[in-house]
Amino acid sequence: MSLFIIADPCWNIMSRNLFALVLVYTVIALVCASFESKEDEYLANLKQKDSLLHFKLWQLEHGKVYTTTEEHSRRFVTFKENLALIEQLNKEHNGMAIFAANKFADISPAEFGSTVLMRRRSVPQHSQDKFLKSSPSTDPLPESFDWRDKNVVSSVKDQGSAGTCWAFSTVANVEGQFAMKYQKLLNLSVEQVVDCDDSEDVPKRYGDCGVYGGWPYLAFGYLQRQGGIETESAYPYCCGGGKDLCFVCPNGYWNASICGPPMPYCNVSQSCPYKLDKSKFVENLVVNDWKQIDMNETVIAQQLQVIGPLSVALDARMLQFYSKGVFNPYLCSKTTLDHAVLLVGFGTDKGLFGDTPYWTIKNSWGPSWGEKGYFRIKRGAGTCGINTQVTTAILA
Repeated sequence: MSLFIIADPCWNIMSRNLFALVLVYTVIALVCASFESKEDEYLANLKQKDSLLHFKLWQLEHGKVYTTTEEHSRRFVTFKENLALIEQLNKEHNGMAIFAANKFADISPAEFGSTVLMRRRSVPQHSQDKFLKSSPSTDPLPESFDWRDKNVVSSVKDQGSAGTCWAFSTVANVEGQFAMKYQKLLNLSVEQVVDCDDSEDVPKRYGDCGVYGGWPYLAFGYLQRQGGIETESAYPYCCGGGKDLCFVCPNGYWNASICGPPMPYCNVSQSCPYKLDKSKFVENLVVNDWKQIDMNETVIAQQLQVIGPLSVALDARMLQFYSKGVFNPYLCSKTTLDHAVLLVGFGTDKGLFGDTPYWTIKNSWGPSWGEKGYFRIKRGAGTCGINTQVTTAILA
């Protein structure tokens, strides 16, 4: 039996046309893929050049010069990574706050934490006798309040590359207390507190550790025991960098289990025993005690209006690139703190998505940072632990 296959001429024509069509589409796809690949490469190169231009302009703006090509390359990589983080923070805040490439844009968050912030610690717990006793007020809070309008807040300072925020917060609070009592606003010595205060709270494992961090409540105790403080002009700040950089030796015993290893080098002649001059203590300025304010933020606002600017602490990791607006990050601890600042006021931001109550905070990163050296943080939700360590000196 024979099997005959008769070729259909129409089918052959259709097959050839289909094959040709597939071939054309394949060629087009390959060409397009090639163009897309080149376009992606072009855009990547353009983005790299754009980032490099941004970096060069940033260097000019902030006067940053690097001594080696290796350091320049390393800082540029960090800068690009930080730009991505800044973009993420701006998306998170959705216009409520703005983040930008400021003077910290060439250092990584890890380096920022080790050179500007304090060692991260859990919130200190104090006995009830240290809390300020007060009757809750029934008066409604005003829409806004700001101690900067009342001549009790000194100019914004810059701590530089040292974890000395705790001393700036302490001194700023004492400045405010003295100004309220004697109607005289002074710039007091932060460096004296950094150099001379070796206070420890051994049971709780806290201590004042110079450039490695400390706690305002311990610093208030130091000022109480010391009996006074000099002015900034008499005992100027020097441990944060700059042309007058000093290398201060620990005052007394250095507890490495609390403070970590001491600085590898220090200059005895630049340290507390050689610089402190009690004859230059500010007249009538005597710290008699310190108190903590309740964590309730309505109570804090009430006490702020009565007592004056208050020392507060927070988790400040996400503050590195803050520019303006109300700070309220997703990544923020309410129980672990690494930065001390000064609470000076409160208000409410009227935004497109509703009203946002905020605290106004004086920082110690210089007047070019943030809102002329200040920042605002969301009020009423314990944001970043801002309500957990609210303290003040009590003057005699």
